[in-house]
Amino acid sequence: MKILNMESPAVITAVLLATLTLGACSKGDGNDTGAGTDREAVLISTAKAGTRDLPIWLETVGRTHSQSAPTLAAEVAGRITMVSADTGDRIEQGQLLAETDTSTLLLQQQAAQAGIDRLLVHIANGERRVQRFETLSSKNLSSQTQLDDAREQLEAFRADHKAAEAQLAIVNDALAKSRIVAPVPGVIQRRMISTGDFVSRGQPLFEVTQPEFLQAWLPYPESVALQIRIGQPAKIYSPLTPGEPVEGAVTDLQPTVGMGSRAVMAIVDLENPGQLRPGATLTGMVLVETRKSSVMVPNMSIVRRPAGDMVYVIKDNRAEARPVISGHREDAYIEIISGLDGGETVATDGAAFLTDGAAVSVVDSGTQEYLN
Repeated sequence: MKILNMESPAVITAVLLATLTLGACSKGDGNDTGAGTDREAVLISTAKAGTRDLPIWLETVGRTHSQSAPTLAAEVAGRITMVSADTGDRIEQGQLLAETDTSTLLLQQQAAQAGIDRLLVHIANGERRVQRFETLSSKNLSSQTQLDDAREQLEAFRADHKAAEAQLAIVNDALAKSRIVAPVPGVIQRRMISTGDFVSRGQPLFEVTQPEFLQAWLPYPESVALQIRIGQPAKIYSPLTPGEPVEGAVTDLQPTVGMGSRAVMAIVDLENPGQLRPGATLTGMVLVETRKSSVMVPNMSIVRRPAGDMVYVIKDNRAEARPVISGHREDAYIEIISGLDGGETVATDGAAFLTDGAAVSVVDSGTQEYLN
């Protein structure tokens, strides 16, 4: 076995190097411990819990309907001889849209007029006959019975004349109704006849809409039906008019719940800005209430924990867990019903990594406020 000389220069140099290495390691361990202490503070950003009046809008998807959408039907039976309007055509009130064959009606008109002319002749003869018998009766040259019979026959002719005139009026009315005219200005939504079709009385011919005056039909579930009332403000959004809401008010409520959807229909009268069409899909919002001085915080401030929703209030670089009850959401903010009074500084970014009493390091504070 070789015994080292502890006083040799080589041994002394090796011992010194080992001592320096251990000292450096000790200093490194001390620095790591200090860095670990700094890393216990969680980096977060904060915002103020603000207060404001919060409007509560109930949103739904509905459709547009025309306020006036008459269906024109045939009022007399006959064959269609002319159609002058088609689907999509804009029409004016009184415009001729179609006609039915009137040949039979014209014959009936001639027959009714001839009956009237014949009765007028009988009435004239009856009046002369009555006058003659009145003269003879005054001279006692005829009996009272003959005069009474003449008067009775004259009254019968006059009654038949009234009936014949009524019959002629019926025929003339049918002739007028053989011309299908527009009762209101609007647009032909649908044409259901063609030239040559035979139509019966009451058969639909045209559907007319008035796109200038529309209604928004907004279905709401029966769970919120009691919050919807006539007169509440409404806003209507359509893909055809992006960024241009149409404002109105609830003008009517469907009295019963729909059997298919279990929904209550809120109806809003609209003035068409020009692009909306009946039957189009739209988004509707009805203002049901305005909550005064509601406490609002950013959505990211709410953290879901096993005990419920939490908001971390920041005081002296420490996080204080506050159980809260959240309410209505609006854009990137949420209402706090209970748990905050307003004005507190709350954690936003990084809130999910906090615990009650955790140390924090704020990198962005007080820049997000939700105040009036």
